[in-house]
Amino acid sequence: MTNENSKSQIAVVTGGASGIGAEICSQLLAIGARVYSLDLLSNSGQAEVENLYPLQCDVTDERALRESFSLISKQGAITKLFINAGIVPPWSKSADFTRQSWESVLNVNVIGAALTLKYGSAAMKKPGGSIVFTASLNAWKGDSNITSYVASKHALLGIVKSTAIEFGSEGIRVNAVAPGPIATQALKKRLLDRAKGDFFAEEEAYKKLSSTTALQRIASVEEVANLALFLASDKASGVTGQMINVDCGVL
Repeated sequence: MTNENSKSQIAVVTGGASGIGAEICSQLLAIGARVYSLDLLSNSGQAEVENLYPLQCDVTDERALRESFSLISKQGAITKLFINAGIVPPWSKSADFTRQSWESVLNVNVIGAALTLKYGSAAMKKPGGSIVFTASLNAWKGDSNITSYVASKHALLGIVKSTAIEFGSEGIRVNAVAPGPIATQALKKRLLDRAKGDFFAEEEAYKKLSSTTALQRIASVEEVANLALFLASDKASGVTGQMINVDCGVL
């Protein structure tokens, strides 16, 4: 069990420059953690934030990940690891399958996550800690429009279940948050793309998504980060191998 009150705890967030990852970083900073944000995109703007250390890193590049975690480990033990980096492909049918499109999704969402786990967990074995993946509702259900994404998130849940067993004896817990549609700029862009640039149609699609949930709204990045930090905290010390939905009730 880690010391939640320690101002020296070190957390790592992949995909930390925007969306859910950026909110996780913000909430970690609020509890006094030293945060390393790994992202493919340049996140130099984060460098002005105290105790936030942005590192440009492609999670599909094993050498870059190894070097990033080596650098971070020199600063102290990593106790919280948020494996959040991922991509959502454009809608397509299975008949439009291409090897390139599938590989681009699986390389980030599965191989990149597994590589992050490899080097991140090695830096956590003493004194242990918590790993939280950003999964998806698509880890347990299907979607005829994004089969490759669904397959990648099913794989992620398998990784969580398996490594929770593997790492438990080393004091490392492994869990996942499963967002449904989340109110981000990325979601709005995807809806707009699917509406072929029609802003009215995009707004109608957003309202339709909202109406499909029990709470009649779409969950926020803050709500996803709230759960991610809870799972990483000592308050969830008896929880491992679990995936919990944050979807406002997609039933």
